[in-house]
Amino acid sequence: MKPLYGLCCISLVLKERGVWYRTMTAKTFLDMPRKEALIKLSAICLENVNVLFDTLRLCREMGISRYRIPSDIFPLITYLRLDIDFDRLADSQEITSMLSKAGEFAKNFGIGLSMHPSQYVVLASLKDSVRRDAAAEINFNARILDMLNTPADWSAPINIHLNSSPLCRPHYGEEFDSALGLLSTSARGRIVVENEDKGHWNVPNLLEFLKSRNIPLSFDFLHHMCNSGGMDTKQAFLKSARTWGKFTPIFHYSESLSASNPRAHSDYCKSAPPDFGKKYFCMIEAKAKDLAIERLMKNG
Repeated sequence: MKPLYGLCCISLVLKERGVWYRTMTAKTFLDMPRKEALIKLSAICLENVNVLFDTLRLCREMGISRYRIPSDIFPLITYLRLDIDFDRLADSQEITSMLSKAGEFAKNFGIGLSMHPSQYVVLASLKDSVRRDAAAEINFNARILDMLNTPADWSAPINIHLNSSPLCRPHYGEEFDSALGLLSTSARGRIVVENEDKGHWNVPNLLEFLKSRNIPLSFDFLHHMCNSGGMDTKQAFLKSARTWGKFTPIFHYSESLSASNPRAHSDYCKSAPPDFGKKYFCMIEAKAKDLAIERLMKNG
């Protein structure tokens, strides 16, 4: 039972053709007259939807089953200090319409969609400003998935990291639950949590923490190799899979760049991801992106 492969964010095949997502920094935005900056930002957002569509078409051509949309596909929108209203961008209606069409395309060709905010999006931070920024990012990711007309559940998840260790925070659980309250209904219904490559949040500790919160564990093979918590890979895989209930699990696979730098991802995968007799979607996090997926497919 081979896993179904998923592409993470960037297509190197498309990049070779001159197609990639554009970005905009806060400095660039602030250095321009605000009206001009908003027009430029709107055009970038619209162009990025076109790149999304191109990427989905490529996934269809290659037989890739899932696509992780970059969390910053619309740059700066969640930067609260810039006070940018997505709905008032010059191209917002066209962007929304194209997202709906992209979502329909993905659904018609069986391409699942997800998002994965940066590890620096810390929902349960001790700092109120960091919590608010994190919630804004996650909520907007959920809104993008809503505009793509995906279900507000774990079939179109938003993958987050817990980051902070609870060992020096006796009320961490309560603080995390309070932070979940900052999320929209759509965002809360999509949240899944990934095991870390170091620190407290390995699979055993996450299984214990998440079981009362109805949140699935998104198993990362490489992270588990680096930080197993004493649990073997097959057991960790199967226990993580059970947290997804009726939904097909979405896990992550990559391999170490070297023995001296085990946490760094290699360009390609020497081995196919194991399945342990369980159907799942496998997001390939090798640096070579779709080129790595293509090689895995060719090697069977």
